[in-house]
Amino acid sequence: MPTAGGVHWLDLRAGRAPAAASAKPPLVSRLFNRDLSWLNFNERVLNEAADPSVPPLERLRFAAIVSSNLDEFFMVRVAEISRFARLYPSRKLPDGITMSRLLPQIRERVLQQKARQAKALEDILQNLAEHRIHIYADFTRFTKFDRLIQARLPPIKYVLRRSSEPPPILSSGRIHIFVRFSREYAILTIPAREDRILRLSAAKGERVYALADRWLCARAGRFFPGREVIETFPFKIIREADIRYRPDDEDSIEEQIAMGVERRDKAKVVRVEVDAPSYSEGTLFLASSLGTPSNGLYRFPLPLDLRTLAGVYSADGAAHLRYPHVAPRTPVFLKRRRGLFASIRKHDTLLHHPYDSFDSVVEFLGEAARDPHVTRIYHVMYRTSRHSPVMEALTAAARRGKKVTAYVEIKARFDELNNLRWAQELRRAGVRVVRPMGRFKVHSKVTQIFRREGNEEISYLHLGTGNYHPGTARQYTDLGLLTADKTLGEDIAKYFQLLTRRAPTAAFQEILVSPNGLQKRVVELIAEEARIQKSGGRGHIIGKMNSLVDPKIIEALYQASAAGVKIDLIVRGICCLRPGIKGLSENIQVTSIVDRFLEHSRVFYFRAAGSEKMYLSSADWMPRNFYARYEIAFPVKDPDLKRCVRDIILNVSLADNVKAWNLKADGTYDKVFPPRGGKTVRSQSVFESLAAIEYRGTVLEKRFRPS
Repeated sequence: MPTAGGVHWLDLRAGRAPAAASAKPPLVSRLFNRDLSWLNFNERVLNEAADPSVPPLERLRFAAIVSSNLDEFFMVRVAEISRFARLYPSRKLPDGITMSRLLPQIRERVLQQKARQAKALEDILQNLAEHRIHIYADFTRFTKFDRLIQARLPPIKYVLRRSSEPPPILSSGRIHIFVRFSREYAILTIPAREDRILRLSAAKGERVYALADRWLCARAGRFFPGREVIETFPFKIIREADIRYRPDDEDSIEEQIAMGVERRDKAKVVRVEVDAPSYSEGTLFLASSLGTPSNGLYRFPLPLDLRTLAGVYSADGAAHLRYPHVAPRTPVFLKRRRGLFASIRKHDTLLHHPYDSFDSVVEFLGEAARDPHVTRIYHVMYRTSRHSPVMEALTAAARRGKKVTAYVEIKARFDELNNLRWAQELRRAGVRVVRPMGRFKVHSKVTQIFRREGNEEISYLHLGTGNYHPGTARQYTDLGLLTADKTLGEDIAKYFQLLTRRAPTAAFQEILVSPNGLQKRVVELIAEEARIQKSGGRGHIIGKMNSLVDPKIIEALYQASAAGVKIDLIVRGICCLRPGIKGLSENIQVTSIVDRFLEHSRVFYFRAAGSEKMYLSSADWMPRNFYARYEIAFPVKDPDLKRCVRDIILNVSLADNVKAWNLKADGTYDKVFPPRGGKTVRSQSVFESLAAIEYRGTVLEKRFRPS
């Protein structure tokens, strides 16, 4: 089990207990708890929902994201912590907190967060009403739309039980309504999430919506004539979502995954959330009968599952209540007549999504499928859309007789069935689909295309930090590299041999790969900056990632900081490193940016005595990325692109004083504000503007000039 400075990492995901305690004392004061840090991130998302300067429909979207994030947090993390708290109640996590003590702290934070979310939503609904968008949720005295609502209701399923009988099996994540009578109770279910919000007729220029669950509660007596309704409330249950499988089982991993997805609807309930003014006999009965511990019952007078309000967000004619549309741009040099492959062969191309269009990546694969000179295509898919142009290009290429090999990660959580379906469709089209890698997930984002040109076969690559998913490419910030670099091509060919043959390959020349040494090499690069600093040089590290959790990496950063190395970290979400402690981390600054697009790109920069080593990666600095996944970090070699990433993406992000937060030594985050009379910098707006003017005034300008 990996350790760092006496801190043992408890691998919850793999289900392994830690090794025996080290002789060194645990570095409790050096680390923040990862789960409490994640809740801090969700608080920053909630801040966008509560911010009156944010457009009202965007505030509604952020409030919905808070709910969605919490659901997944309970499905995965709280479920795992609860399970291990039962097995190892006194076992300490790397930050020194025992899991049995962690659960009450999580509950307290969530209760505070939900209370703030309820207040923010009330303000948002009032703000929308001022713009003639009405979302009705209180029907105790309001009967104006009763007949219209009843006519619009979808078919409602319900079961009636005696008070002594347990509830039926209920779907996780769906909204149900509990109705209690004197000796019986009923549970009503709205079958589809999108049926929960009803669009009603309204005067011109107005939009009127009603929450079906709230209306059903207020009018429950109409549906059960002859019974006295004692209480009603909507509720939602969250079940454990982890799928356990054994690589050595007689059933294939594909079969185990499919069966595991089916079992999710019968998994342990980890949270019951009720929309009610107070805890009542009915709420306590419901939680008890579902086998939920008392700390798993959450009550708020707050509409459940705010994701259903997405239809309100995307309503026509309300553009002024959202952020202005960002039109992704295709770089000019990728549209020139000489063709995509000729452009890539001339020089490396960096794509910064969503400002640069993901269509360039789709066209890269589409042109490969059509080009008679393309002989082979290799691709790794972690997540994609249900109707994916990337997958369609692969099937088209196979049907045209090209050799296509794909690794489809069927263990990608919540995308298992979609990925299983794509694996089957690819096989039917003649694609060789590589069998799953056992307990490892393949999380890298890699495409390699071989094209016959004269007497040689040229390798063309797309290497990315984000998924091949056109939808998320419009919502997440990610980086992609299109290149025909020969050495990188040789390395990626070895990487695909590793995936397809399951055998060790010769050492990689330039890419860093996990679980075969990515973490070790990052630690070495950090240590090299410390050595340079101690020798009188100037060390500098910039890291941009989603999460920083790995204790060994954190300890290496502490040592580099103590040596005097300047360390700038842009960590969107979880950060277990404690910055700003004299003698330990006083040279480390941690910034988090939360804006309209989800920051998702990973960049690792090391000054390296002026030679400047820079990697883009699919991996965060987390144990799961280093030990349980196949990941790659690939170098940015083109000097112009290296300067672009450093000066534009990293430095502008560090200069953000509109949507940035700085992490303090006590674990709290301070909002960054522009200096009085100084320049306002909103990094995502800068990136959008640069893409719109084709990067004029930057190092990339010469690439956009006509040939």
